Amino acid sequence: MYRYINITKRWLRDLRIIFMYRLKISEGKGYQNEINIDYYLKNRFSKEYEGQRSVALAFTTIENKAGKQLLWIDELQVIRDEDKGKGIGSYLLRQIIKNARERNLSVALSVKPGGLGGKRFNREELTNWYAKYGFVKEGGMMILRP
Repeated sequence: MYRYINITKRWLRDLRIIFMYRLKISEGKGYQNEINIDYYLKNRFSKEYEGQRSVALAFTTIENKAGKQLLWIDELQVIRDEDKGKGIGSYLLRQIIKNARERNLSVALSVKPGGLGGKRFNREELTNWYAKYGFVKEGGMMILRP
C-alpha cells in the first residue's frame, strides 16, 4: 500500500511538472564524434523570446569507456533555490534514464555536490539520492546498468 501511495505521489508530481514546464532536448555531435544530449526544463507560461532562463538543466554525453558505450551525466542542476525540492531534478533524471534505456546504454556520473544554485545535498546525501534510482558505486563513479 505504501509503495502504491509513493507511485501515485510521483505520478501527480510529474503531471504538475509536465503542465508547468516544457522539456527541450537537443542532440548533436561533440568532441571526437561523441553525442551530446542536453536537457532544458523551462517555464511553460513564459515567452521564449523574453530571455527566459532554464529552471533545470542536464548535460549528457554518449561516450566510450573501456570499450563500451554509456551515457555520462556531465551535469544535472535545478538552478534556483525556490525550484528545489519540487521533484524537478528527479523528473529530469528519469527522462535521462528513459533516453538511455531506449538506446540500451548504461548511465554513469561522478557525484559532485554544488552548482549554480549552491549546494542542496552533501556528497553522501547526493549518493543516496542517486541510489534511489538504482545507481551503484563502481570505482570513482556511480552507474546504472540497462
